Amino acid sequence: MDILSNTFASLIGDFYASIDFESLPEPVVLKARRVLVDFLATMAVGIKIGPIVPVLSHYFIRTGGIEESTILGIGKKLPAANAAFCMGAIGHSVELDDGHRFGTCHPAAAVIPAALTIGERNQKNFKEVITAIIKGYDAMLRVARSINPSHNPSHLNRGFHTTGTAGAFGSAIACAHLLGMNGLDTTYCLSLAGLQSCGLVEMLHDHPSIKPIQPGRAASAGVMAGDLVILGAKSPRTLFEGKHGWLKAMTDQYSEEALIGELGQRWEILYTYTKLYPTCRHCHPAIDLAIAIRGELINVDLSEIKDINVKTYSVAISEVAEIVVPSNFEEALFSMPFSLAIALREGDVGLHHFSQANLRDESLIKLAKKVHISLDKEMDSNYPLHRGAILQIILNDGKSFEKQNQLPKGEPELPLTDDELFGKISRITSPFYQKVFSKRLWQIVIDSDINQVQYAEIIELFKEVINEK
Repeated sequence: MDILSNTFASLIGDFYASIDFESLPEPVVLKARRVLVDFLATMAVGIKIGPIVPVLSHYFIRTGGIEESTILGIGKKLPAANAAFCMGAIGHSVELDDGHRFGTCHPAAAVIPAALTIGERNQKNFKEVITAIIKGYDAMLRVARSINPSHNPSHLNRGFHTTGTAGAFGSAIACAHLLGMNGLDTTYCLSLAGLQSCGLVEMLHDHPSIKPIQPGRAASAGVMAGDLVILGAKSPRTLFEGKHGWLKAMTDQYSEEALIGELGQRWEILYTYTKLYPTCRHCHPAIDLAIAIRGELINVDLSEIKDINVKTYSVAISEVAEIVVPSNFEEALFSMPFSLAIALREGDVGLHHFSQANLRDESLIKLAKKVHISLDKEMDSNYPLHRGAILQIILNDGKSFEKQNQLPKGEPELPLTDDELFGKISRITSPFYQKVFSKRLWQIVIDSDINQVQYAEIIELFKEVINEK
């Protein structure tokens, strides 16, 4: 018996190679369609206002190459790996894509572009693309959970950006499915993508607009790995647990149960969250509370607010508490103080609220400077099972308002209804496209018979709206 057939990569590769559409539970398929429509809408917005998008699109279009796969919304065809990179970055550029709190990552931007580009190039039907997305999410999120155990998110604490690192495995598994790989080749594909995985969270502290290149790179890594394996490349089956392997390099400790436990019984895509606000997810618990408290401040002028006190968990403090007065759009997406100022004044937080006029608005700046963020030890000990906040607003006259939560809206425990998800899609796309865009996108991805949907319909829809508004 080949002892390498029992490595983590081999077990994972063999499992996903054995899964087809018919073996997937209906709720899993439905969730995959929901994450796809959410990501496509988010990408449509990123095309219009993502800070890094003009640079990336110019670079990849200038680079050129074989016309294999379409960059949705731009309309150009590029080599599949480059198209996947570009779409992954675009989809992550406005902080509206989905996430997974136990894996501390964003799966859509890494997995979906890889599935779409290979699906288009290899002329796969919609069911196969959906199957690839489900497998890719599962693989990526299992790796992410494994290297960030709840009691010790070691990978994140070392400074790695899990979306970029674990994302490479998700895109690889998605591509392996669409390329029709057997178990051994799927293992090689997974391993070869792992050799390319990368990403650091340091970008949050200076020029965060560069962050989207990391999921973009993850998306392209899977495509490249798949194509190289098809051409005959092989990669170490001991990639994960080897003496000089990925797990030793990336984390202090890992969970084998999270990595390979309950394969086929627990599908990680069901545990992803959907964002309502275009900011880092760690801002959302406090934003929900600010909007709720605002309803109680009907007759209160915001200038009467003396202090805005937030208690939350340490990861939130490290990632979104530092920037109080953002100097530009991308910094605003990672500023809890400024997001709370917007929420209290507007009763919502949308992309249009981060305009240059608002960034210079003295009343918002004054409000943001009144935000004080501190650690709540109980919340910290319950992270990531709970990712909540305690928000207290104190007025000049001493009156105070306080609310707390354990999770923000959109988590699997607090899911969006179909109406709420469509509402998000319509709300974020309407400033840039005709209303028919969101309706048609929903009709194709969600309402149509899955056996009748063609990815070409989505490509055509994006082509129709490229020059709108």
